[in-house]
Amino acid sequence: MGRASQKRKEGGTRDHTVPQMYLRHFAEHQARRQHLLSMRRINDPSRVIPAAPSKISVETGFYWGTTLDNIPHHACEEFFSQLEGSADPVLKTILDDKEWALTPNWPLAPEQRGALAWWMAAQVLRTTRQRKRLTQVLPPTDKDHELPEHIGKLAANNPHLHYIVDNIAALAATLYDRPWGLGFSDMCLLTSDVPVAVWNRPDEDDQILAVAQSDVMLPLDPHRLLFLPSPAQQRADLRKRVDHLLHIKGAVGMALVGIAWDIAEQFVVYHPQHDPWKHWKPAGPRQPRPWAGESHPAPQYALEYPVFPRDRNIERRWTVEHPPPKAAAVD
Repeated sequence: MGRASQKRKEGGTRDHTVPQMYLRHFAEHQARRQHLLSMRRINDPSRVIPAAPSKISVETGFYWGTTLDNIPHHACEEFFSQLEGSADPVLKTILDDKEWALTPNWPLAPEQRGALAWWMAAQVLRTTRQRKRLTQVLPPTDKDHELPEHIGKLAANNPHLHYIVDNIAALAATLYDRPWGLGFSDMCLLTSDVPVAVWNRPDEDDQILAVAQSDVMLPLDPHRLLFLPSPAQQRADLRKRVDHLLHIKGAVGMALVGIAWDIAEQFVVYHPQHDPWKHWKPAGPRQPRPWAGESHPAPQYALEYPVFPRDRNIERRWTVEHPPPKAAAVD
């Protein structure tokens, strides 16, 4: 067996905990199909680090596991690749309209919605933040320590991988059934190693219930996002009980950046030409992450926004230019 094959067998591959295809939507496209992000680490936010999507959110052997016979496998990462292949054209449908920032193809067709719901469910479950949360409630067993070292390391991943498999279908169905808001933000957005932000309940034991009851946010690129309003928001505004559009203005956009920052585990990233730090700074030291039942409460957020009229849109050029907010909307 060659070195490369042996390395793969023993879980030596570099797994991306955030999909590269997603991160590229926040990257500056350069020559020869190269992409560049600006990254800030949570423990050193003043330092801006140029980074390629392929070089960040990488963990060696993160999604390798073992079968019941302790045979190494990479089935979970292969499954993620299939979900990404189905979701990628849906994201392009949402983001690549040549005229409008908010695609006229909204709401999505059922098969597109399904593909994106499964992909979003994977992003909720696959993160390093979820791994740390599960480690607190599902510590390694004595049996893991009895295995050979290289197998034991892979077996230690099994609780997280089993958690993903056990929950992803129900979580995808929960996301699918929620009303979806497609939004444009005047404020430049960022994303992180926790792409899908489950507001107020990011570390709840029952993640399906948390997603069902919470506002859910997924930044899509420097100025667009998906926002799934909570049942409370739906009760307050009947228009939010179905798929809709939204235009985020002023201080509300800054709040979205702050929430993405609060929920991140290790880093945030953004487009080099769309720097949220020009208008926003962290208010102070963050609480420990992930929240693990310390004496302080988990962060709490609330968002009020009007539904954007169906007969209006926003010109695509405002996804790259930064006009006064009143100039963006058109009849």
